[in-house]
Amino acid sequence: MNGTVQKAAPAACFGAIHLDLIAHAKEPIQRETSTPSTMRGMPGGVATNVARGLAKLGVPVALNGALGDDGDGAALRSILGREGLNLFGVRTLPLPTGRYVALHDPDGSLAAAVVDTDITDSLNATLARDLSPAARAAGLWFIEANLPQAVLEALAQASGDRLLVADAVSNAKAARLRPVLPRLDILFVNRGEAARLTGLDPDAPQEELGSALHAFGSKSVVITAGAKPLFWSKGGTRGFLTPPPAMVHDVTGAGDALMAGTLAGIARGLPLPESLEKGLAAAAMTLAVTGAVAAGLSWAALDAQPSASAPR
Repeated sequence: MNGTVQKAAPAACFGAIHLDLIAHAKEPIQRETSTPSTMRGMPGGVATNVARGLAKLGVPVALNGALGDDGDGAALRSILGREGLNLFGVRTLPLPTGRYVALHDPDGSLAAAVVDTDITDSLNATLARDLSPAARAAGLWFIEANLPQAVLEALAQASGDRLLVADAVSNAKAARLRPVLPRLDILFVNRGEAARLTGLDPDAPQEELGSALHAFGSKSVVITAGAKPLFWSKGGTRGFLTPPPAMVHDVTGAGDALMAGTLAGIARGLPLPESLEKGLAAAAMTLAVTGAVAAGLSWAALDAQPSASAPR
């Protein structure tokens, strides 16, 4: 446990802002019939989840993206503002606010999900030009592949000498990051996304996938594998970390919590492996609750969590 808490450098997150509707079924979900469940609505979207996590972890953070000119957009703007996010980079557009609907079986696993990303898909390179003062002041930028490829390229170009971190989001969207790989300081992917970016088999060893991503230009690579050991590689250094034990209630946002915790460590000057330990602790906290950000998430809480370990 750290004796002192180092002040975190500011960050900016660019990407999706959704209203998430999370349903937990009381019995296994079946097609073509209704299933009794409990439902909760909350903010979502990869960039939003990461930004909310960073704010809870004491990192000054600016969120950049778009909300609709509707009730959902107004409600989300109010909630996110109260959580301490800087929203001057969030534009209001005449489109419906993005939505994500997730259906979870009683064991917490994801049975099905659908997402409406039209408003995020409508964004263009002005997102990288019309920056808020807080985004300009941030030394760490996080981007994610829900954004159109042209926007990702514009942000990578505009990032200058800032630390640039990206998440591949999904197998279908990972390829959007290929043109910006040489600019990335840290890339987060799972096996499927790494395979889509490199052309290798998803079952290839994580070390092989990581080497291929380095060859494409990414300086540091993090390859997740669910509850199995996470692989990280930076320059000539690499390793595995086993996630700490977690009670799984809801898998929503666990990967986003991993990134938020890791970036909070990076923002405090911690090395990548130690930062990833914080990220894995944040993911474990998130798995135990409904939604992408645990109510009790804080930097002090991460220090109190069991550390990840290298597999033997």
